[in-house]
Amino acid sequence: MSDRTGARGPYARGVARRQEIVHAALEVFATRGYDAVSLREIAAQVGLSHTGLRHHFASKEDLLTAVLRYKDELTLTPDEPVDVSGIAWVRASRDVVALNARQPLLIRLFATLSVQATDPAHPAHTYFVERYRIAREIATRHLVQARDDGDIAADVDAEHCAELMLAAMDGLQVQWLLEPDRVDMVAAYGQFLDRFLAVLAVPLPGDGGTAQR
Repeated sequence: MSDRTGARGPYARGVARRQEIVHAALEVFATRGYDAVSLREIAAQVGLSHTGLRHHFASKEDLLTAVLRYKDELTLTPDEPVDVSGIAWVRASRDVVALNARQPLLIRLFATLSVQATDPAHPAHTYFVERYRIAREIATRHLVQARDDGDIAADVDAEHCAELMLAAMDGLQVQWLLEPDRVDMVAAYGQFLDRFLAVLAVPLPGDGGTAQR
């Protein structure tokens, strides 16, 4: 939810108010669940009337969309070098997990909503279908480049491996949310990634073949 550079007056106040509403909604959606919260409750939390809040967000579905977009802004890594690609991108995925570990409220919201959104009638269903499709495509593209560069074996199924990476990330997130004192998500994903890349590695001469990938 970034403000425009140099924004002033009513526009800047409007942007600030929308950010305040989104932050409040994020907290209550994450702690109590999307279905359990009304727009009136969120409005009261930020000192607005129900009508005042609907001036900024016409419906709870619109507000949820804004919260999810805000979550995406925070969990992306804009400082990542633009030339990170292929095997370097795959290795850098552990940095995304480390970033997520610093944002438990956002990750709790994402994990909860992603399960609820398996219902096609859920307002976030389309968002999550599209988000996972895009995530698979991005990971697949970098794995294909790593394969083309000779950094992983030529017989690697890049699309299948992309699915495995996402499954490891999301599965560890759930375990970490359930038992944060026991599950070290960052360390566990790092170990997974090291072993994952070892399996995908180009076999050395005389290895006698490659493992099934």
